[in-house]
Amino acid sequence: MKGLTRIIAAVAVTLLPLVANAQFVDYGAPSRFVETDVHILGGTTGIIQNYGSAFSEITEMNSSSGAGYGVGAGAVFGLRGWLGLGTELNFVVGHNKLNMAVGNNITSVSNIFIRNRYVYTNIPVYMSFRFNILTGLRWNIDAGLYYSYGIAGSQKQTIYNSSVNELGQLVPRVETSRPGYFNDSNTFINSFRRSDIGLHLATSLLFGRHVTLGVRSQIGFKNISFNDGIRNPRIHNINLLAMVGYKF
Repeated sequence: MKGLTRIIAAVAVTLLPLVANAQFVDYGAPSRFVETDVHILGGTTGIIQNYGSAFSEITEMNSSSGAGYGVGAGAVFGLRGWLGLGTELNFVVGHNKLNMAVGNNITSVSNIFIRNRYVYTNIPVYMSFRFNILTGLRWNIDAGLYYSYGIAGSQKQTIYNSSVNELGQLVPRVETSRPGYFNDSNTFINSFRRSDIGLHLATSLLFGRHVTLGVRSQIGFKNISFNDGIRNPRIHNINLLAMVGYKF
């Protein structure tokens, strides 16, 4: 994903000296009132969390992003040649992983492996700033907010527990379970709220009138964790996805 971002930035910077061949900022009326598209998404999805600081029982912690992918359609309404108001409807599948060690003495230690999978409907609303790099090549910068609602998901839990019994013997035990992801009381430590809202940032290049290539990032403002107990961790979604689309 970092490589794709660098490629898009390098292309834009390289072509900036050539803007004399096109009107870089078009202050006139838009050539089309509405532009519609379909697109596919692919990249990484993850969470920002504070499990380690919220629960002193967690002695070691590792969190990693997973694969994210999806499909969607969008529309941008032209306000001026350089400015549009856009929205989309996307379906995004995300994954992330959590590995932790829990225990505060040598007689009982648990290693816990969590694999999350979830499906969101994702609706960004944004202002689209449009710049003509060359004739037939447009640079878009989008900034706004998104709303997501979880429609499906699961959490795979694998817990390896080792304890010493009264005879001094080490007794290992393995437990596995697969609860749901959203609003399920059986998820590990906390449940996950279905709704999320956050920041939407994107940049893309439009080649001709149809083919578009870009990258986007979404960072959640809302704490999606819910816990009936006294201690509730803070968890926020974060996505980085490449986009390939076709405009009609």
